[in-house]
Amino acid sequence: MSYKLIFNIFGKTTKSMNEFKLPFNARLTFTLLSIILVVYIAHIGSGIIIPLMFAMLIAIMLLPVVHHLEKWHFPRGVAAILSVLLFIIAIVLIMLLLGKQMESFVSDFPELQKRLLTTISSTQEWVHAKFHINSSTQLNYLEKALMGTLGTATSFISQTFLSLSSMLVFIVFVFLYAFFILFYRKLLVTFLIKVFREEHREKLLHVIGSTRSIIKSYVGGLMIEMVIVAILNTTLFLILGIKYAILLGVMAAIFNIIPYIGILTAAILIILVTLATGEPIQALQAGIALFLVHLLDSNVLFPSIVGSKVKINALITIIGVVLGNMLWGIPGMFLAIPTIAIMKIICENIDEMKPWAVLLGDEGKVKVKKVKKKDNDETSA
Repeated sequence: MSYKLIFNIFGKTTKSMNEFKLPFNARLTFTLLSIILVVYIAHIGSGIIIPLMFAMLIAIMLLPVVHHLEKWHFPRGVAAILSVLLFIIAIVLIMLLLGKQMESFVSDFPELQKRLLTTISSTQEWVHAKFHINSSTQLNYLEKALMGTLGTATSFISQTFLSLSSMLVFIVFVFLYAFFILFYRKLLVTFLIKVFREEHREKLLHVIGSTRSIIKSYVGGLMIEMVIVAILNTTLFLILGIKYAILLGVMAAIFNIIPYIGILTAAILIILVTLATGEPIQALQAGIALFLVHLLDSNVLFPSIVGSKVKINALITIIGVVLGNMLWGIPGMFLAIPTIAIMKIICENIDEMKPWAVLLGDEGKVKVKKVKKKDNDETSA
């Protein structure tokens, strides 16, 4: 048998295998197994995946700075180092700005705890006198209603302050990864181009460009939005005479980054702190002020500043935040929206996955062809 005949037989066999389609049950099984495998790898590899994803966001945000420095004839490595250092200096300045209030808050914390317990005890007595609900029933109700949110906030605070050493190591690796991503960015793009076939190169470059544009728009807009929300919160808290106004205003703006869940957590923490440092009427005013700023942010600031490029519907946003919390904890809640945005871009550029892009987006309008009804004479025939 000649080599030509063998080649023809092999080619026909390969073509028939490519055209063969598995039944629905088999495809569903493979899809579920793939999802389980991806989730498992994401969970056990969280120690390297989470810093890499944060580094990618920082690198995309710093990419314009690197481009400007390279136009000024800085070497690529020097431009990457300078951009990362400028970002670190900005964070350090913000921390120094909040340092005095944070120091005062930590020193006053035992006294705040005593005042908060006294306020809670007097509130329980008032509820028992007015509504005849004993303290144990009140505690059970509060535990069911609030402990989920307070648990999230407590875990955030413990991860931030109690695990300081691991936090510092995490930050160091994030900045290292960000530097190397900026330095080897052309190498990474070349690798992706080599991995995919020639006919997919245009789509791949479109996906990379769209991802960079959307992430830059989202992260940069989010930073601007956070600054504006922090200024509004702090101004209102100062007008109301709330203690630690700057600290609480900035903290509420940081929590506001987490969609839906963050504002609830911030409101509960700020109301509790205000109860411990002031009068109950001030706590109520702080909650109302935070709610009004959130309304302004969600209806005006976020759509106009962050932009219309990241179009993800509210249902997918909530599910993504909850799944991110289940998978990676607090960092997963921060990374949920950028991850969904990247998935949406990929699905939009793959024909078989375009229905998933419609599901993730909020503007999906499926054009349905109207079927004309036949005349009664034709249907009766």
